[in-house]
Amino acid sequence: MEDPIRFSKKPQLKSPCLIAAWSGMGGVALIATKTLQQELEAEECGEILPHDFFSPAEVLIEDHVIQIPKFPENKFYFWAKGDRHDLLIFVGNDQPQQGWEFAHLILDVAEEFHVRRIYTSAAFPLWMHHSKEPRVWGTATTAPLVKYLKAYGVMPMGEGTIGGLNGLLLGVARQRGIEGVCLLGEMPIYATRIANPKASQAVLGVLTRMLGVEVDLEGLTAMAEEMEPNMDQLYGFLSEEAKEAIARFEDLTADLISPLEADQDLFDEIERFLREQRDKGEEL
Repeated sequence: MEDPIRFSKKPQLKSPCLIAAWSGMGGVALIATKTLQQELEAEECGEILPHDFFSPAEVLIEDHVIQIPKFPENKFYFWAKGDRHDLLIFVGNDQPQQGWEFAHLILDVAEEFHVRRIYTSAAFPLWMHHSKEPRVWGTATTAPLVKYLKAYGVMPMGEGTIGGLNGLLLGVARQRGIEGVCLLGEMPIYATRIANPKASQAVLGVLTRMLGVEVDLEGLTAMAEEMEPNMDQLYGFLSEEAKEAIARFEDLTADLISPLEADQDLFDEIERFLREQRDKGEEL
């Protein structure tokens, strides 16, 4: 069987950390990790060929003609200018169908580069208003790492789930004895289906301090400001009962809050609203 891992170069990295991200609610992980890669000007060094892990389910039509299906990219980048640690960065533009096998491939690479710790990120959906500054929650593969998170002002996540490879990778990492941390940025549960650079900025602010690197976050600030009218529009779409629920949950103390799942009816209503706006030619 052909090896799906392809490297164009094998850099020598100093005690590297791996930062990995896939698509998820609000694009929190992808936005944060792509921003880190771009701001550090991390160089591409390899990829995972997609054909064994993805099965395109639709085609794009352009100028009345069906286009050839495109597979998502799965790229490795490296940054070898760290004072304490160099970085290996992985960006996957979509969730693979074979997540378990894909996670092991990523960890095979991590072991080859002697990665000391893995960082992922995700969204932490809450009944909160979008004008509120998001906090960062976290979880880790060991109890000492949870204490490490607290030192950076990260709120420990006591229970819940993290969907997709942003969570699964760390479960497999624990099985293989590799340290891992996941940082989760708060975001309004009524806006999980549109980009949330505000949550990504909160996550990246903590992550860069942990990694000892500096990046310019002004681009994320501008993106968040551009999204405000869309957030206002979505909030206005909510029922009065939902708005009252937001007000009630925002009054709760931090230790009583855990990540929430919106019921499917709410997601369906929001999806219908977004579809109507797209049909009217309005982008959210």
